[in-house]
Amino acid sequence: MSDLILKQSSNLIEFLLLNSIYALLLAVLVLAIKFVFSIFSDTGLSKRVEYGLWCVVLLRLILPSELSFDYAISGAVKEWLLNPSQNHFLSEFIAKASGSASAVQPAKPYQLTSSDIVYCFWLVIVGLVLMRYMLLRFKLLGMINRSQPIVEYPLVALANRWRLNFWIKRPVHVIAEDKYLSPFTFFFKSPIIFIPRKILATENEELIESIIAHEMAHVKRQDSLWLLIQNVIQIIYFFNPLVWLVVRRLSGLRENICDDMVLSAKQIEPEVYGNSLLQVLRFNINGEFGEQLSNAFLGYKGQIKHRIAAIGNFSLTPSYPKFDLAVVILFGIFFLPFTQKVAIQSPPETLQAVHKKDENSPFPEHVRDQVKLPVVHRDDE
Repeated sequence: MSDLILKQSSNLIEFLLLNSIYALLLAVLVLAIKFVFSIFSDTGLSKRVEYGLWCVVLLRLILPSELSFDYAISGAVKEWLLNPSQNHFLSEFIAKASGSASAVQPAKPYQLTSSDIVYCFWLVIVGLVLMRYMLLRFKLLGMINRSQPIVEYPLVALANRWRLNFWIKRPVHVIAEDKYLSPFTFFFKSPIIFIPRKILATENEELIESIIAHEMAHVKRQDSLWLLIQNVIQIIYFFNPLVWLVVRRLSGLRENICDDMVLSAKQIEPEVYGNSLLQVLRFNINGEFGEQLSNAFLGYKGQIKHRIAAIGNFSLTPSYPKFDLAVVILFGIFFLPFTQKVAIQSPPETLQAVHKKDENSPFPEHVRDQVKLPVVHRDDE
């Protein structure tokens, strides 16, 4: 049992460390790509492409190290990380942190190692963070169950119009409740848009339309699904500052992309849309659940200033979503795999087939020529 615990702890620590290091290298590569585009391109790197590249960085953290592909150019990175002759310090650090299962002798009494302590500490923190996440999620689900669907025809027609503008085929339900004050979108299979009754009571059509349009953009992009994956990665890698920095950057890009989608529809003026964002901010609402569990209209409060500036400077430019997606996919193909695919070789033939004439003989002549069998001498009685 102790050997099994040690093996699990050492494998887990090695997995977390290796993926954290490689994700850091990918993050540096993304920053380098962004820097190059900022120099040679007037518009810089596309927001959609940058968003996809940062998503690839996070996905690298949960993919197995054995993931391989024929054309992956990242296989040499793993060999460099683990090769003692090329990177002695890093390989030794990973070996010490993960422990060595082979060094444990079954005859000796089990002793607690540093890898076991780190493993237990990781389990405790992950358990606490997971409990907090589930508690917030249950509270959010309870609030949604207490909410009432919006049945007023003008609001329903407005929601359906923006659903058709973004070519959303799934039904989208709009609900309202008194206690919670922040608009958000939840669920990805049967999406729900939540609007506080305090905002509906203002009867400000421009404000309500801006909120519905923005949340419909989140529904179109399936952002709730990615938020679920993102939360899982945050729980597992609670200790990694890179994860929190990337998550914060993704949040800003996600809101900027949805703002651009709404303004590109040319049905809401940038000034009206920006004023709507400020009106929601005047409620001083970010919500009990924040942006981590749902796609909130405000997002992080620290990003409001940047969003207002981007909305004020918005200009309609042609976008190519399929091309951006293809770029992100190619980036993932070449850089997500952590090892190069090894060709499977057939085992060499050791013995030739037995001739039919020697099938009844336990020691065929040609086999005896290739394999020297021990000769046993027995004295005749």
